[in-house]
Amino acid sequence: MTTTFGDLERGIKQKELAEVLARLGRKYLVFSGKGGVGKTTLSVNLAWLLARSGQRVGLLDVDLNGPDLGAALYMDAQVVADESGRLMPIQVIPGLWILTVQHLLAEKNQAVMWRGPRKMRAIIQFLGETAWPELDYFIIDCPPGTGDETLSVIHHIKDITALVVTTGHSLAIADAYKAVSCLKSSNTDIKGLVENQASLVCPDCGRTIELNPPENVQSLARETALNVLTRLPLDPKAAKLAEKSQKPLVEASPDSPLSLLIKNLALTL
Repeated sequence: MTTTFGDLERGIKQKELAEVLARLGRKYLVFSGKGGVGKTTLSVNLAWLLARSGQRVGLLDVDLNGPDLGAALYMDAQVVADESGRLMPIQVIPGLWILTVQHLLAEKNQAVMWRGPRKMRAIIQFLGETAWPELDYFIIDCPPGTGDETLSVIHHIKDITALVVTTGHSLAIADAYKAVSCLKSSNTDIKGLVENQASLVCPDCGRTIELNPPENVQSLARETALNVLTRLPLDPKAAKLAEKSQKPLVEASPDSPLSLLIKNLALTL
């Protein structure tokens, strides 16, 4: 017998899910075609900046096989349920709540080995059966590629807007075309492209070194009719400071060129 979305959603009515989603404010999907391009780092820092500016922000990690949102926030906690059985997102700082499957596991190194239907049911639970407060922004950190998690999110959240993250490397660009194609095929709004690791700030002389040809992402933007929202450098000094202080980059090194560019991007959301 064929399994449908309707079969998977028996635990929560579409009307109830719609009511929850209506309270979550502006919704953004941080998405890429290839792994390792910095989606989670961008998601965390955008959410942190918005919360620090007085907004109420939810940050959801739907990377079920390789969740690392908790590690990116340097926190280890357990998600609990309220009396009605709804999951309780963890408040990290005033105005910022997060939820990741990582904090539902008994062991931090435990593997999540779920097939498609179980993944989609989990995402429905994360969206509609979680005690999210009233929010101004809801940011979803997706796994790379056009798999079950991403398809489930864009199936259920019609008013979501995507940020497509890529580097200028040829392999990342090839996968970025596929990511954009997936979003356009599903009629998902795309705000634009974020080029990460575009350049290197030399820690000794401060000179900027291009890591990949800038025309690679420019060609992607031109051929997909999208804007390049920002070009983020790789800043080893700022990254080391963030790791040492165990705080997101924008908190640990707020005046670094990288932090300032992320701040400018957050202002456009």
